[in-house]
Amino acid sequence: MVLEEHAEIGRPRHCAGLVSGEGLRLIGMPCKSEYVENKVWKALVVADGFYVELKKLGEPVYVLNREAFDKSMADRAASRGAEVLLKKRVKRVEKVGDGYVVKTGDGSYACKVVIDGEGATSKLAKDIGLEGPRLKLPALQVEVKGCVDLDEVLVILGNDWAPGFFSWVIPLGGGWLRVGLASIVGYCSSLLMRLIRRHPIVSKLLKGAEVKNRYGGIIVIGPPRRAQKEGFIVVGDAAGQTKPLTGGGVVYGALCGYLAGLVASGIIAGEVDASLYERLWRTLLGLEEELGGLLRRVLVLGDVGEALSLASRSGLLSLIERNAHYEYHVTSMLKRPHLSLLGSLLLALLTPAKAFKYFLRAPLPTQVRSKFV
Repeated sequence: MVLEEHAEIGRPRHCAGLVSGEGLRLIGMPCKSEYVENKVWKALVVADGFYVELKKLGEPVYVLNREAFDKSMADRAASRGAEVLLKKRVKRVEKVGDGYVVKTGDGSYACKVVIDGEGATSKLAKDIGLEGPRLKLPALQVEVKGCVDLDEVLVILGNDWAPGFFSWVIPLGGGWLRVGLASIVGYCSSLLMRLIRRHPIVSKLLKGAEVKNRYGGIIVIGPPRRAQKEGFIVVGDAAGQTKPLTGGGVVYGALCGYLAGLVASGIIAGEVDASLYERLWRTLLGLEEELGGLLRRVLVLGDVGEALSLASRSGLLSLIERNAHYEYHVTSMLKRPHLSLLGSLLLALLTPAKAFKYFLRAPLPTQVRSKFV
């Protein structure tokens, strides 16, 4: 049984919606036109006056309509036997004997296993005695009509425009753009208006355009120490299971949800306990979360423009284009020891102490191979 708090699956929207074809295949979702709004093969990254274009080799990156995508996932679940109930906001979960009672506004449900996918609030997990994600960043984005048609994603780094994170402009096709940012300091509405009106590139792209849709949310970074307790299993944003460099969680959340379902079946059959879920998902994503989080902190504290410039001049960006997996940024590069070594040396020029820790972890190709999907 799936308890959905809203009256409609997929609403309200919260997501920028960029997912690779490789990521969609990992979670068994075909690239269907019903939820794919656009395709892009490159991104322009801007930081402190430095510009670099990164190309996506092979398959494109897909721009999803998350409302339609979520509905498609819900339909898939229902076709395989799930009962999806709408307007069922879970208020609390109580441990009773060897199971749980899940309480909503209009009824209670007894069960042996609870899979908590409540999102960034992670209130239910905290009530049960678990921690939430390590970092929560307020985010806001708008959809704008009447713009110049872009053929690439624009990523704006640097604390001048989005302190502690970054801004984005995503082409939806037909003169529509999705523009947003997240910031560690909050004030997203003011920062987004400033970006739209004053950024030298964004202000020109959006000149004379009309804002049609506006929606916010929370981007989470970093998993807690535990994502399960007895028969209570936490997945997705509630467990901080997102890409540490971008906060993207569609693929990671779906993969961990799949693992949670497998473990839940085993718990009900009396064959395993919830600690198996912890081991499985950390084997799948733990190294990416750890090293990606370290790299993110280095970039936030350092000079991003200088880092990009060094990476471009050294050829590191070209290596990343050819070798990086869109869903596994760091661990895919660890499979290329020469790339890891070059990255470590460049980081050493920016923040020597943190770079040394990264270097100690980097040359692990055999270990990563067993963990990499």
